[in-house]
Amino acid sequence: MEYVSAILYHKIQDSDFTNMYGIKKPTSGGGQTYIQAAGYERHELDKMFESADTIINTIEYWDSEKKYPRKKYIFPATAIGLKQTAKIELAPRTGRKDYRISRQNLKHRHPAWSAVAGFPEPLLQSATSTDSGGTYHYQKNYPGIIDNLYIYILKTISENGDSKFYASYINTDKMPNNWPIGVGLEQIFKKQTRQGILFFDEQFIRFENNQECPFAAGCAADPDIDNVILPSDLAVSIDDAVEYANKSLAIEIDFNNVKFEHVPAPITKRKPKNNAGKRVNKDTDYTRRQKNKKKIGDIGEKLVMQLEYEKLINLGQKNLADKIKHVSKTEGDGLGYDIVSYEKIGGTFKEIYIEVKTTTGNINKPFDISANEVEVSELYSDRYYIYRLFNIHNGMTTIPYYKIKGSVKEHFMLEATSFKAYPKSTI
Repeated sequence: MEYVSAILYHKIQDSDFTNMYGIKKPTSGGGQTYIQAAGYERHELDKMFESADTIINTIEYWDSEKKYPRKKYIFPATAIGLKQTAKIELAPRTGRKDYRISRQNLKHRHPAWSAVAGFPEPLLQSATSTDSGGTYHYQKNYPGIIDNLYIYILKTISENGDSKFYASYINTDKMPNNWPIGVGLEQIFKKQTRQGILFFDEQFIRFENNQECPFAAGCAADPDIDNVILPSDLAVSIDDAVEYANKSLAIEIDFNNVKFEHVPAPITKRKPKNNAGKRVNKDTDYTRRQKNKKKIGDIGEKLVMQLEYEKLINLGQKNLADKIKHVSKTEGDGLGYDIVSYEKIGGTFKEIYIEVKTTTGNINKPFDISANEVEVSELYSDRYYIYRLFNIHNGMTTIPYYKIKGSVKEHFMLEATSFKAYPKSTI
């Protein structure tokens, strides 16, 4: 299994397309053959291409003090959907701040952007045309041909840590319906966006060597659920990937050898529009499905019990650490919180109420919350916490989480996902 690690994308401009097809090529020979690649930052390029086969410091510099040489990156990239691999050279332009993808004319074109891959072509000149410039006809901005044409270079990382590069293109004004939503791919299709590099450090986007749909939804627990097909909107739904597994899961974590990583809460974003992608059914064994989902929740609660115990021990409050209560186990789920712990408030230690939300999905994934939990957060707003654990999977040793104190209504956007129904009167 390979996951998408980064994508460099570039909208093909009039000059790029003209260069690629040798239009307006000087009769004496030569002429530009590259694709311009502007607008990228030093740290972005270094991060994406750190595993390139060849990295060369050039005589160009990022800064006037000449501390940071601009690098040339040479790497093999496979054309998505084809069994063809060729090298790509990404190099700085002399005396300019932008880069170029070198030698991309008809003769040296990367196969991902060739006629074999279905890459768009300019109009052919008519037999009676007196225009100069070879076989193809020049049109300003090539209307209807390059209006929404993007090339992209994709970096993947496998489960064993190996990196690979792929290349392809997309020619549409909106994100295809079968691409996964809510993971950041929408950025490519925003108006006025012409280029950029997207990184997916906290995302699990499966790579598929399919030109029409190279991306698929994934999660941290992919190996545990046997990489079953997941819905394209998984990242923005409250469903957990384990609900689609067709087996009972045995996700195990060595609680004695974990460390906790407290991260900032993400900035709340509105839910992306749902694309009408292919429907994927959950596990048909309802009992098994619920057990798998509950297992993830139980793991999260046990981890937070340990986290709170360590917190109080480090504060020299062993007597309070011993009083932490796992109330969702001892008293059931109706209290509106899972754990009672302690925190110093106004100079004294007082009870705090913790609701734990745990998923195999990433940090931005929404989670299910009951009306009762929302109401209780209002009642105890000065002592109520949401502890959000994410990317849960078998054998993990670092537990990422964030926590938010106070009213759920104040800190989260809530969306109704169920209703209470009463029969209407027939009178």
